[in-house]
Amino acid sequence: MSNNRFGGLSDSFVTLQNAIVFPHAQDNTCGVLDSDGAFCDFSRGVMGPRRAALEPQPLDPGTAPVLEGCYLYGGWLRAHFGHFLLESTTRFWALDELADRVDGIIFTQFRSGGVRQARKRYAPFLNILSGGKPLRILRDPTRVENLIVADPGFGHHSRITGSPRYRQYTRAKVAQAVNPEGPERLYVSRSALADNRGGIFGETVIEEIMRANGYTIFHPQDHSIPDQFARYRAARELVCLDGSALHLAAYALQPGARVGMILRRHSGLLEGLAKQLDLFADAKVHVLDALRASWVDESAKRVDFRSIGELDFAKLRALLVENEFIADVPATDPLQEPDIQNILQSMNRGEMRRVPVATTP
Repeated sequence: MSNNRFGGLSDSFVTLQNAIVFPHAQDNTCGVLDSDGAFCDFSRGVMGPRRAALEPQPLDPGTAPVLEGCYLYGGWLRAHFGHFLLESTTRFWALDELADRVDGIIFTQFRSGGVRQARKRYAPFLNILSGGKPLRILRDPTRVENLIVADPGFGHHSRITGSPRYRQYTRAKVAQAVNPEGPERLYVSRSALADNRGGIFGETVIEEIMRANGYTIFHPQDHSIPDQFARYRAARELVCLDGSALHLAAYALQPGARVGMILRRHSGLLEGLAKQLDLFADAKVHVLDALRASWVDESAKRVDFRSIGELDFAKLRALLVENEFIADVPATDPLQEPDIQNILQSMNRGEMRRVPVATTP
């Protein structure tokens, strides 16, 4: 993977006095200016491989409220689960040597909201990573007496591999906080998620195959993050459609665990996800590609996370057998065109169109 154009992964940090923290604004500015008004590159917010926040303009320090003490800059706090992991957990690694110096962690909003929802939803994971340090949410530009800004140790594109200190710190904190609990064979399902979050047609077919082979079907959205960690720490074999659940599993899987990642779409991001599981957990990742087509909204310009995958179940079954995730079981009936049309009619997605593999919308 190529170097990230926005840096990251250097395992370095800077300590600033009287720096001003700027929350994410409608003009896409965000970050930290030091006491001389210079932008701190480590504070740049990155929301995608080619998308980042702009540098804020200097502000008269006398007009900004002052926060006394020493704080770690956390960046913005995202409500979307995948973006939360990739953008809001990235600087905690610096606490591995700075915990005694830091009074708390500063976060800001992303755009105009979602902070309260994110803080409540992800409180258990934030507490694990922060070691119980208090979180401060800044909604207006604020001058901070002492501010530590760490280079992000994780994120989009080439940052997906994580820096050595980020990987070591986050996995150690999860292991300290959560004991393994649950079955050794786990199938992580998306079948109960809303249609607009993406998935495949007929995932219940896979569930039946996996259940018959001794797997427990697990719906992570029904469980707390610590409970998810406990299940992933206990699993020796985990099979799952590609998605955010595997990002989270990387923090908890035991070394040597086997992962079957079933592709529900073709995306350049998935190579990075497999690499993350390898480097974080020393997991053996088997990419299981039985995709025949993707169904996208009529107006969609590309296949994305909202697409619905159409799988060749006979091929998938053969791949699961070949990679020793299941025994050789009787073939299942494939989904026919009428089955797919019935599913489409039951979804609240409007008109959708079929995109065969190796083509673009």
